[in-house]
Amino acid sequence: MKKLFGLSGVVGVGMFVLLVGTASLALAQNSAPIVTNVSAQQVDGTGLVRITFDVSDADSDSITAVVICSSNNGQTFDLLPVSVSGDVHRPIVASPGKQIIWNATADYPGRDWTRVVAKVLVSDGPSAAVEMVYVPAGNFTMGSTVFLDEQPVHSVYLDAFYIDKYEVTNGQFEAFINAGGYSTQAFWSAEGWSWRTDKNVTRPRWWDLGSFHAGPGWPEFPVVGVSWYEAEAYANFVGKRLPMEAEWEKAARGTDARTYPWGEGIDGSRANYLSSGDPYDDGSTPAGFYDGRLLPSPPLQTTNSPGPYGAYDQAGNVWEWVHDWYSLTYCVDSLQSNPPGPLTGTCRVLRGGGWVNHTTNLRCTKRNNNDPVSRYKYYGFRCARTQ
Repeated sequence: MKKLFGLSGVVGVGMFVLLVGTASLALAQNSAPIVTNVSAQQVDGTGLVRITFDVSDADSDSITAVVICSSNNGQTFDLLPVSVSGDVHRPIVASPGKQIIWNATADYPGRDWTRVVAKVLVSDGPSAAVEMVYVPAGNFTMGSTVFLDEQPVHSVYLDAFYIDKYEVTNGQFEAFINAGGYSTQAFWSAEGWSWRTDKNVTRPRWWDLGSFHAGPGWPEFPVVGVSWYEAEAYANFVGKRLPMEAEWEKAARGTDARTYPWGEGIDGSRANYLSSGDPYDDGSTPAGFYDGRLLPSPPLQTTNSPGPYGAYDQAGNVWEWVHDWYSLTYCVDSLQSNPPGPLTGTCRVLRGGGWVNHTTNLRCTKRNNNDPVSRYKYYGFRCARTQ
């Protein structure tokens, strides 16, 4: 096995983090975790790289770590380790002797480097404690007869997966910004990086203005004004991915072909849609508002209305980017087992409806699409990962 690494320059980074006060929606400062003694060495005779580091945290919070690498001596961090295991992309406790194993040859076959700089980012912010729900393997009924691009109704088999319980919030997305997510090439696809650099994008749209519940002043609200490329980059940052279109629909619909995530019928106590009457009407509501965590003052009360596997806000609030390219004939052409969607296209799919829409757009089967650079006040996303 050819040696992948010569001397390995190593950088450790601790992030400034913000905790969310769930009752008041206020921000509370928190001591940043600190990572030290980062070391990266190739495992002799293999394409594996062992990265070790120590983490300390004055608050003893749950922490997550992510590793990125540079193939050009730290000029840009352009390598994203995906085939990783160990103390990465999962909650860990601060202590010495943390370890990440990276299968570099699996991620970058045929690539050799004489020097690689590794950077470990650690966070104890909201992104470190994101809840996910489990969707078991099996068949479900996909599609409907309402619109042409939802036809035909057909059975699809999916392997088991996890999907975020809530839409990604401003508080969670802020960790990506603070970690240098917009300046770290490794998190971005080639097309996304080209768009980001060409347009000098450094924040979601409206982030610094606070309009439409955007930005750090609204930590519990779903992040909005993000393109598909920004959603993809964030998913890479947290070691996840955007859900496939079929995965999103199964998580929302279950196996009984229901119309809405909770079943049949819809009113303003269950979802956020145009003029639904919630206290944030004509705007987004906090992520998970309808799970009862953030009940407003009487007489208006929300209803605990999760989907069949426990996910919230898959009907209304913000449209959610998913992985797939859009095709009018997707339901006709797609595979009946783990469909990946079209290989190419011009628009990406969005699901779930938003606060600007009427109830027909909140059905589990409703499909929307737009150019992946589109950034609207009612566009957000959630993440998924394979079991």
